[in-house]
Amino acid sequence: MKRLLTLLAALFLASSGLGLAQTTAPADQQKVVTSASKHLIEIGLSYHGDQIHFFGVSPVRDCDLIIRLTAEKSEEVKLSVKGRVGPFWMSVKQYDVTDAPFVYKIHSTKPIEQIVSPETAQELELGYAAVQKKMKLHLARGEAAPDDADKVFKGLVKIKEEANLYNIVADPARLEIAEGQLYKHYFRFPPAATEGRYVVESFAFKDKQLVGSGKDVIEIKKVGLEHWLTDVSQNHPLLYGIMAVLIALGAGLLVGMIFRKGGHH
Repeated sequence: MKRLLTLLAALFLASSGLGLAQTTAPADQQKVVTSASKHLIEIGLSYHGDQIHFFGVSPVRDCDLIIRLTAEKSEEVKLSVKGRVGPFWMSVKQYDVTDAPFVYKIHSTKPIEQIVSPETAQELELGYAAVQKKMKLHLARGEAAPDDADKVFKGLVKIKEEANLYNIVADPARLEIAEGQLYKHYFRFPPAATEGRYVVESFAFKDKQLVGSGKDVIEIKKVGLEHWLTDVSQNHPLLYGIMAVLIALGAGLLVGMIFRKGGHH
């Protein structure tokens, strides 16, 4: 593996025409040279998620790494808070959550708090605490309570983690590092990852100081029948509605025929 990573790094540094990612970093920082095994995921009828490998060369030897996957889009989520009403537990209030990342995944060589200061983590939006601070809550029903923000955020994270859209993994085994600078890791894009653009950002830290960053952009795109159905539903709603009715009628007729045939036995 070390020999492979070394070869990849040599190829990365030798030419900018081998799919090197665009990197963005302030002038006083260096670029983390990165590349992905592919930059396009196609969603078809057989799509069950995908996995993409990422490679990089950090600008400083033996630095700590934080790799973050986010979606360019955010989403609005409706979440309910349960409470006791008499002997029963039921939904007693509802919040509309905005500015929550659709996807939020992090791989790091150490726990985030051991790599960066809380101020830097907040500035770079690294970690769940930074996500929660950015998230906005709008009470839609019920009466607010001081601890609602924590309850709602924990509920959001639980839902997202179950769908494999959120997770934070502080495990050096997930980031294979060779020669102190060359690294390799992968992100899983679950079936719940919908069409759109996703950003993978690499942050390199030395003594809790940011020394470099880099970025890859991954696009998820519908193709074939999936793309056609989405286009029809969005741009030709009347046709889509007629198709849905015809399909339902056809399914009903088919079921009726099957039961009629069964009745002769």
